[in-house]
Amino acid sequence: MSCINKLTANIAYDCNATNRAKGGLESKAVLINTVDIDLTALTQSGATVTNLTLNAGATGYEIGWIKQLGSTASEFAVNDGLDTFSHSFACRVFGQGSADAERIKELSQGEFVVVVETKYKGTGNVDSYKVFGIENGLKMSEGSFTSLENDGSFLFTLKSVENFGESYPYKVYLEGTYAASKAKFDDLFASE
Repeated sequence: MSCINKLTANIAYDCNATNRAKGGLESKAVLINTVDIDLTALTQSGATVTNLTLNAGATGYEIGWIKQLGSTASEFAVNDGLDTFSHSFACRVFGQGSADAERIKELSQGEFVVVVETKYKGTGNVDSYKVFGIENGLKMSEGSFTSLENDGSFLFTLKSVENFGESYPYKVYLEGTYAASKAKFDDLFASE
C-alpha cells in the first residue's frame, strides 16, 4: 500500500481581491473544551468541518482582543511516518482580577479547539471561519505575566502537543452558508 499522495489541482493566483490572501483575524475567538464536542455529530470532509455541535449543556467561551492581539499559526512538522501540522493560537488575558487568574489556571490545565473568523472571507464569505486543533486539541505551551510589559496582560499560546499534530494547516468551518456559520459562532456553539 502506497502512502504517497499527488497534487490534484492547479495552484493559481486569483486577481480577484475577494479570493486573494488577507492576513488577520476579526476581534474574537471561541474556545471550546475538547471534551464538550459531540464527536458523533461532527462531520469532516477534507479541509471542511460541519456539524460542530457541543454535548448537552455545554458551551464555547469567547475571548476577545483589540488590534491584532489575537493570532493563529500553523507549522508543517516532518515526522517519521506521519507528517502533520502544528497549530497554535496566541492571545492574552487583559484583566488582572481573581476571575482572570481562575481563567488562566483553567487555560493551563485544559485542552481546546479554537474557532476564529479571519479577515479573509473568500467568495460568498464561505471561507471566513477557521478551526484549529479539531483532531487532537491544543494545550497551553507558554504563558507569561509581568507587571512592566503589555499593560500587565497575561500572554499565552495554545498549541498542538508535540507528535499530536493535525492533518491540515487549518480547517474551514462552514454550516452550508456564512449566515448559518456566523449564527453558531456568535452563539458560542452552545447546545440547546
